[in-house]
Amino acid sequence: MAIFNGTDLVLKVSPSDGVADVKLMHSQNVSLSINVDTIDVSTKDSSGFRDLIGGQKSFSLSADGLMDFAGVSGDTEPDELFTQAMNRTAVTFIFGLASPASGDYTYSGSGFITSIEYSAGTEDAPTYSVSIEGSGALTQNAVS
Repeated sequence: MAIFNGTDLVLKVSPSDGVADVKLMHSQNVSLSINVDTIDVSTKDSSGFRDLIGGQKSFSLSADGLMDFAGVSGDTEPDELFTQAMNRTAVTFIFGLASPASGDYTYSGSGFITSIEYSAGTEDAPTYSVSIEGSGALTQNAVS
């Protein structure tokens, strides 16, 4: 895989109507954060240094973009994210290139929307931001 333009990296989320994952409307920034907790297993035999083992894994996603109340056909709209958050509905997602080629990877899983923010400053474009906490396994998928 070659270095690519960040514009091509997208977050696709299941809309509230349950159809296939589609990209977030007018997104500007997307991120995936993967964490592994550590467990301290230090003893008096550790020579004054910490000994660690791998613990629980977790992941989260975030995105922000421009609001469009008219909606865009084929995109997951911020109001759909609101509905899923209020209904405490898990969302499925795919994080990767908009048009992945053979040899690329995407990441998929499910999670819950933990925050949504809508903002609009004076003489500024209205924006939204969303955070998703992963639930279950995060899967790396090779594109063939």
